[in-house]
Amino acid sequence: MAEGREGVVDLDLEKFCDRVNHDRLMARLASRIADKRLLKLIRGMLEAGVMTDGVVVSRWEGTPQGGPQSPLLANSVLDELDGELARRGLSFCR
Repeated sequence: MAEGREGVVDLDLEKFCDRVNHDRLMARLASRIADKRLLKLIRGMLEAGVMTDGVVVSRWEGTPQGGPQSPLLANSVLDELDGELARRGLSFCR
C-alpha cells in the first residue's frame, strides 16, 4: 500500500470447509506428521462419502464439519493464509 493509506481486506470463509483441496491439505499435514497410519486415517475420513437424499455421494474436496477434527484441519489450511497475509505486511484477525 502507498504510504499513509490504510485499507481493509474482507475475506468470506463461509464455504471454506466445502472447498478444501484434499491433496493440498494432506501434503501440509504430511510435512508435520510422520505417522503414515494417522495420515491414512485422516485421508479416509476426508474421502468418506456423504449421504444426500438417501444416496452416498463421493467427496473429493472439503472437510467434515461439526466433528472434533474440523477446527484442526481448518486451522492447518488457514495457517497458510495467515502466513501469506503476514508476508504482505497486513494486519489481520480471524
